[in-house]
Amino acid sequence: MISCWTGQSLAQSAVNPAGSSNRITLPEALEMAQTSYPSLRGKQATIRAAEADAQMLNLALLPQAGVQAQTLNATSNQVRGAYVSNGGLLLPISGVRTDGFNNQATWTSGVSMVVDWEAITFGRRQARRSQARLAIEQANADYEGELFTHQVRVCDAYLLALNAKKSVDIQTANLQRAQELQRIIRASTEGGLRPGIDSAVANAEVARARLQVLESQQVAQQQVLRLTELIGQPNPTAQLDSMAFYNQLPQLPLAPGSNPALHPQLRVFQKTIELGRANETLLKAGALPSISVLGSLQGRGSGISEQAQPDGTFRIDPSLGAGLPLRSYNYILGVTAIWRPTDLWRTKYALSAQKERVNASQQAYDQQALGIQAASQNAILQLQLAQARAQQAPLQLDAAQQAYIQSQARYESGLDNIQALTQTSALLNRAEVDQALVTNSVWRALLLRAATVGDLDSFLQQLPR
Repeated sequence: MISCWTGQSLAQSAVNPAGSSNRITLPEALEMAQTSYPSLRGKQATIRAAEADAQMLNLALLPQAGVQAQTLNATSNQVRGAYVSNGGLLLPISGVRTDGFNNQATWTSGVSMVVDWEAITFGRRQARRSQARLAIEQANADYEGELFTHQVRVCDAYLLALNAKKSVDIQTANLQRAQELQRIIRASTEGGLRPGIDSAVANAEVARARLQVLESQQVAQQQVLRLTELIGQPNPTAQLDSMAFYNQLPQLPLAPGSNPALHPQLRVFQKTIELGRANETLLKAGALPSISVLGSLQGRGSGISEQAQPDGTFRIDPSLGAGLPLRSYNYILGVTAIWRPTDLWRTKYALSAQKERVNASQQAYDQQALGIQAASQNAILQLQLAQARAQQAPLQLDAAQQAYIQSQARYESGLDNIQALTQTSALLNRAEVDQALVTNSVWRALLLRAATVGDLDSFLQQLPR
C-alpha cells in the first residue's frame, strides 16, 4: 500500500544516540510501524501458522505409511475366548499352549509395514482443503485490516505531532515578539517617556509567553512519544519532517468510496463468514462413510516351535538367537469401509451450532458495515466543515496582523495604552494558532475520509513532496 513512499533507507530515519539525523517522514513512520509494531508482527505470525497448517493438511491427505519392529521377552500362556484391549491396556499374547500353563519365557520378534489411504471421502478431502485455504485468507484479511487501522492511527498521530510542533514554533515567535516589545518599553520607561506600569505589563506578557512555550513543548513531546510508540520505537526526541503540510492544502473533496465490501476492516468479517460456512460443509461430510485402501506386510519370529512334540508339548528355546530371526510372513491387501450412522444425530446439533456461529459473524459484519457507513457520512461533513474553516482562517490572520501593526504604531505614538497593545498581541497569537489548527484539521479530515473509504493511498498520494 505504501511501497511508493518508502524509497529512503530506514537507517536514515532511525534514532541515533550520537546526535545525527533522526528525522522521520510520514512514509518512513508507516514503514517502521509495519515492520516493528508487535501486534502487526503477531498477525504476520498467524498467517505463517495458517500456511503451515495447510501444508500439514496436504501431507495428511496422502497415503499414510508406518513401519514397526519389535523384540519382546514374554511368556506364551493364553486362554481361549474374546477380550477387548481398551486402548492397549491389555496386551495380546499370541499362541495357545496344549500342555497347560508354563511361565517359561522366550524371545519373539515382529516386523510390519502398513500403508493406509482414505481413497473415497465423499467430499471431506475437498472440504478440508477449502477450510485450510480460507483460514489463510482469513488470517491475511485480519492482518490487512489491522495494518490499515494501524496506518490510520500512525497518520493521525503524525498530524497531531506536527500540529504540536507547529504550536511550539508559533509560541516561540510570540515570545520573541513579546521580548522585542519588552526591550522597547523598558527603554521608554527608563527614559521617563512611559509609566512604570507599562514595563510591568510587558514583563508579565513575556512571562506568560514563556509559559505558553513550555506548555507547547510539553504537548509536542507527548505527541511525538505517542507517535514513536505506534511505530514500535518510543523516542520523545525524534524529529518530524516536514512542516510542508502547512504550506499547501490537499485537493478536496475525495471521490466517493468504492465497494464497501472491499474495505479492509470488512474483509476480515467476510472471510470469517466464509470460513464458518466451510466448517459447515466439513461437518456435513464428516457423517458420510469412509472408504480406504489398506496394504500390509508382516513378519514374525518366536523361540517357541511351530509343531508339537510327541508328548503334545511345544519346545521353548529361551535364547535371543532363537526368537530374533523372522520365520513366518503374511501380507494384507484390500479395501475397508467405515460408517457410523450415529454420527448423523451428533452432526445435526453440531451443524445447528455452526450455523448460529455463522449468523453471529454475519451480524458482526453488518454492525461493522453500519459503523463504517455512519463514519463515512461524518467524514464528509467534517471535510466540508474543514474546507469552510480553511477559507476563513486566512482572513482572520490577516485582520489580526493588521490590528497588531496599527496598535503598535498607535502605542508608539502615544495614542493607545499598553492594554490595547497586549490585547491585539493576544489576538494575533490566537489567529496564528487557529490558522495552524485549521490547516491541520483539513489534512485530518482528509485522512478520516480515506479511512472510511478504505483507501489510504488517496491520502498518501497528496502528501507534500
